[in-house]
Amino acid sequence: MVEDVKRSEPLQITLPALRGGPIMGVGLLLILVSLVFRAGILSKAYFVEDDFLFVAGAGDSGLTWEYLTRVHKGHLMPGALALVWLLTSVAPYNWALVSFVTVALQAAASVVFLVLLRRLFGDRAGVLAALAVFVFSPLTVPAMSWWSAALNAVPLQLALVAALAAHIRYVREGKGRWHALIWTAVGMAFSTKGVFIPFVILGVTSAYLGKGPWLRAVLTELRRPGWWAQGLLLAGYAVLYLLRRDTAGSDALTGPKAEVVPGLVRRLLGETFPTGAVGGPLRWGGVTTTGGLADPAPATVIASWVVIALLVAVTCAYRRRAWRAWAILAAYVVVADAVPTVIARATAWDLVGAETRYVADAAVLFALCLALAWLPAQGEEDVVRRPVPGGLSLAAGALTAAFVAVSLVSINAFGNTLSGDRVRTYLDNARDSLATAAPGADIYARPVPPEIVLPWNGPRRLTSYVLAPLADAETRERMRNPRPTAEPYVFDATGKLVLVGRVTPFFDAVKGAKCYPAGKSFPVESYGGPGMVVAMAYTSPRPVQVVLDLGEVQRAATLPATGAMGALYYVPHDGAGKGMRITAAGGQGQAFCLRAVAFGEPGPAPPAL
Repeated sequence: MVEDVKRSEPLQITLPALRGGPIMGVGLLLILVSLVFRAGILSKAYFVEDDFLFVAGAGDSGLTWEYLTRVHKGHLMPGALALVWLLTSVAPYNWALVSFVTVALQAAASVVFLVLLRRLFGDRAGVLAALAVFVFSPLTVPAMSWWSAALNAVPLQLALVAALAAHIRYVREGKGRWHALIWTAVGMAFSTKGVFIPFVILGVTSAYLGKGPWLRAVLTELRRPGWWAQGLLLAGYAVLYLLRRDTAGSDALTGPKAEVVPGLVRRLLGETFPTGAVGGPLRWGGVTTTGGLADPAPATVIASWVVIALLVAVTCAYRRRAWRAWAILAAYVVVADAVPTVIARATAWDLVGAETRYVADAAVLFALCLALAWLPAQGEEDVVRRPVPGGLSLAAGALTAAFVAVSLVSINAFGNTLSGDRVRTYLDNARDSLATAAPGADIYARPVPPEIVLPWNGPRRLTSYVLAPLADAETRERMRNPRPTAEPYVFDATGKLVLVGRVTPFFDAVKGAKCYPAGKSFPVESYGGPGMVVAMAYTSPRPVQVVLDLGEVQRAATLPATGAMGALYYVPHDGAGKGMRITAAGGQGQAFCLRAVAFGEPGPAPPAL
């Protein structure tokens, strides 16, 4: 995929200009085309799963140290959380804004990758081939289409290539000593995988900018000023992570299961990465709320390994240090991608290995190492083993074109697995309902649909948490601390505010004109927490205060007077325990007649048959 190398004499070190020239122009055109395709994918995607938890958490918190350093499912990512907080403050749940920022970050990563290639190799056609392998890589597309994944993956790609470009400039020109350190810190701020950036810098610069045997070049490189600062940064990040890992709460890592690990590794390293690296997987299956999982056909897997094997064999046959590039790639994919994925995600099923987002960052390394394995870095000496046949250049160009074509097929196929229409409609309805809600309306909490936030997230899937960022301050308070009322509202399955029509699962009623005896205890059981409501059907000629006891929590409400037909009244109750007692306070209860009681989650009226 890279241009022919026909000379072994040393190459003069001339750093490319950052603008102008045909290589830069064609490279920018390739980037623009790739971004158009990526924008098309984002137009089919929408907020899903963890996205809602991030936005709701940002809306529920200030930009505090506690918020920024909270660990989420193994990730310490203050930069990502700061970005979520900023965008939520500007426009919560605004997919157009999120998409724009994501595309802008991807554009920056692509442009800086082009700068990196030109700094390494100069203006040569092979730079465009390596650039195409990165910007059209299907490995990076699913991670970009899911915001929670993009918050980690896209800034990490930018930080990785920017840190490399900055360090190469420092090595060659002595300028910007601390720029690579700053970009490393940025990478760590957005993804825990940022800790591997210094090792990539060390591997690449020692292998292709250093002199002599690789080990000696590593030791020489480590003598440069600045590596001690990289070490301190790594140590500081590790200490901070250890101090804050308990903040994960229910999202804390539970450790891998031995029976899951082999299947996960087989899928991730044996199928997902190799097929994605060369343009696959072509086929996507196991569709989830975040899109399809890589599901390459056996023939695709075999063909991918054959292509990779040929690339390794041919480059090593003609290029003296090509094996170093492949060693860097293999080490990164195993240590930075496979090992963390096993530790954090090998807990339930091995299909996790079919998620390309866990190897999205490896697309950068694959493209870079492919270029390093074939193109001579500027100033690199004793480059080739034997003369390169002229036909290889044509073959490399054809292979690059084939890669782009296959990649676009894979990207388009993935886009067909995305459908955010239902979630988009729900949020649009919720936004409109909150904007037009009557002043003082009491909005009770209930779980959002499972396609928005999964049930195992507990109270974090309640509308009072997920939809709160869409409300003004006064409405948000009423959503989080609802009052007893005769006319509470809830969000229905489409996101519209409707009157409560039922409370389930517990319901009990007396027969005829009878009333429950004073101080009646009802056989309910509750684990407590927000979202539980007591509904009472009663008659009373005058207002009456009732007290509801459940567990160790007591709630009181003043019920208004009713006519002969009676009325319904609702009281939020977050107590935990068994047996709920309802009593009318003092002599006011003598004319009070409690006729039916329900306890549970409030919901809209069931659809008419």
